[in-house]
Amino acid sequence: MIFDKFAAHYMLTPGGKLLKWPVITIRKDGLIMKTEWHEDRFKEQHSVRFNSGILLPAFVDIWWEYPSAQLPETLENIHFHFRNGTILLGIPGASATPCSKSRQSPIIVPNRLKYPRPQVFPDLGNDNRLSQFEKIKKVLLHNKNISLCEILSAATAEAAQAARRPELGRLEPGCSPGLLLLQNADLVNLQITAQSTIKWLNI
Repeated sequence: MIFDKFAAHYMLTPGGKLLKWPVITIRKDGLIMKTEWHEDRFKEQHSVRFNSGILLPAFVDIWWEYPSAQLPETLENIHFHFRNGTILLGIPGASATPCSKSRQSPIIVPNRLKYPRPQVFPDLGNDNRLSQFEKIKKVLLHNKNISLCEILSAATAEAAQAARRPELGRLEPGCSPGLLLLQNADLVNLQITAQSTIKWLNI
């Protein structure tokens, strides 16, 4: 079996914390085999791909209840969400695909939920044209009282748990959440910037 190893400045844990200098070993089929981190500095390892930024699981977009008529349901729009880091997308009334995902589109589930702590991830006026990452940026750039860790946890581990797919929200061995890299963030103050982007490292 062939593996990839990814390293970065930080990694988001299932508990919503950022660990420094992580290394994640992932099988080619997306299964995480090992996670490790180094408190002081990154230690060079053979065949490790170092990336500048924060490693996190892919987004689970199920928060906020809004009319299905407002949700873009075309394949083009569904793929737009996937390109922007969403591995599971709630579309009210859609046919669910709970047990499989292609490498080109998110898992679709037929429901959306109200987020239990709107002070962390407030409803943005039901603007479902935004990808999950764009929603996160919009919230953080306009509210400095919400931490990056809180909202990333809300969009990954917490959302995956609520969707009954906890393995999609955790960077830990035995899970297959997909791996994203948050780039161009302020890594000193751990804040998002207007230039921040998201990139798939492993699907």
